[in-house]
Amino acid sequence: MNDMNRRNLLKTGFISAAAAGTVGLTNTASASKPKDATLKTFDVVILGAGCAGLSAALEAADKGAKVALLDKMFGPFGNTIYAGGHFNATMTHVQKRDGLTDTLDEFYKDMMAVSQGRGDPKLTRMYVEKSGECIQWLSERVGIQWKKMHEEPWPATVRGHVVDGPKTPGGAQLTNQLLNAVKANKNISLFFNTKAIELLKTPALSCTGVRAVTNKGEVIDFMAKGGVVVATGGFHNNKEMICKYMGGGVAWMPLRGSPMLTGENIELTWPFFPQYVNMDQYHGGPIHGPTKANPSLMVNYGIIVNKEARRIIDEVNTYVYVAKKLPVLTPDNWAYIIIDQQVVDVPTVASRISRYKKAKAPIYEGKTIAELAERMGVSADVLTATVAEYNKAVKEGNTKS
Repeated sequence: MNDMNRRNLLKTGFISAAAAGTVGLTNTASASKPKDATLKTFDVVILGAGCAGLSAALEAADKGAKVALLDKMFGPFGNTIYAGGHFNATMTHVQKRDGLTDTLDEFYKDMMAVSQGRGDPKLTRMYVEKSGECIQWLSERVGIQWKKMHEEPWPATVRGHVVDGPKTPGGAQLTNQLLNAVKANKNISLFFNTKAIELLKTPALSCTGVRAVTNKGEVIDFMAKGGVVVATGGFHNNKEMICKYMGGGVAWMPLRGSPMLTGENIELTWPFFPQYVNMDQYHGGPIHGPTKANPSLMVNYGIIVNKEARRIIDEVNTYVYVAKKLPVLTPDNWAYIIIDQQVVDVPTVASRISRYKKAKAPIYEGKTIAELAERMGVSADVLTATVAEYNKAVKEGNTKS
């Protein structure tokens, strides 16, 4: 049931839909303008209409800036619309509403552990301390509603804030509400079907704006008095960049998420001599490759076995860790999650089972382990022994694979 997907996010322990960065802060002389180019001037130019870009546009506009928001597609088409709308945050009004408690220090410790110590301590601390404000801003400024919170497996524990609303998944609801807020703001001009092809600069490498081309072939120079924000996500559908930064093996993992994230805007920053960091890191997750059904956190609620019906990993790890390990542990990147009746009604599990049914992904059921094994097409004797061994280990308090 388990293939891998890849989504390029820096491994700093952050859970987010996109990453944003600024290029340049001054507006002096620009690159020479083509004779047929249209000139438009704004305070801030933002590339990418996902969670990060839409949020940045709103925040800048609310502070009085005139903002141009560009996207190469006809609308938001990045990873945000495919995301579950899950925000890890602490000290929030939603936690208080649902009777959950946490501390900043515990959140910080868990975030650094998830990143295996690679997260920047100052940035991680800032994320932790500002996470509650983020939930408050989304609630008050954008009108986001949140589902009832439940305690989840580590590291989300009591921090998993999931966007609620009629659109699914939660990321699509988030995008819809952010886009509506952007459209209602008179300080923001939206330019869809407009592809950035160059970051304009002075000879001293101050970024002054963006040269873009519309789908009708019109060239527009967007001059930025206060800088350019690149919020166009990663490069998970660019095999050349994946091979360069992550290795050829990752390039053949099934793709889940937007096929439009091809990394060209990262390459537009090369003339500014940026320091790229953690480019080998990515956010991966389990997936049923043929149907794209995504079990995500469900891997923490059962036993993961290979085609030989043998348990192959400690399920207490994050689903990202599990997903990255599976291609190493299984020759064909394929495994099964064995769960029982005790957990099928847990909201996290129930929602994942619903995903599988909607996608028509295979779910095997049996009243006994032997019956289940027969329907899975694995050895009944081996699977029965595997489950018995696991249950014995649970009673003894030692379930590490």
